[in-house]
Amino acid sequence: MYNLKRGGGTYKGIIGECMFKLTRRYLILTKFFNKKKYLDFFGGRFSIEQKSFIDNHWYSIDALEFIYGKITLFEIKTLNDFYYSKLDGINRVPQFTQHTIEIYKEALRLGFDVKVAVVWLKENWDYEVSISDFDKCNYFVDGSRKYDHGAIFEKK
Repeated sequence: MYNLKRGGGTYKGIIGECMFKLTRRYLILTKFFNKKKYLDFFGGRFSIEQKSFIDNHWYSIDALEFIYGKITLFEIKTLNDFYYSKLDGINRVPQFTQHTIEIYKEALRLGFDVKVAVVWLKENWDYEVSISDFDKCNYFVDGSRKYDHGAIFEKK
């Protein structure tokens, strides 16, 4: 028998993103939504820089939410609550690559609201969601991933 909570990697993250989507009516998961369709519909509500940012980083952003004229970008992490609850003195913070950090810092500079959503997997298929502002979130910087190589960011 397999246990999702003991697994790791991409599939657990995708499942966590879908679980988070269940809690937010207007949330769009970028990996399941057409970028061109989104930009055609909402593109006129962004500055040229913001529209270009979304176009360039569509697949690096986990989710977007557009409510009452305000767009929020989400980075969604899925963590095993049962694992952290058994360890004393361990910080329960999400991991980010430096590439992800730079993307969201740029988003903040452009005026986007950026949030970190953590889906905490509990026993018996229960889950809990915590949301915090990206700039106030505690996180651990993980090593780069193969898709991060060659990432270039302008220094301003």
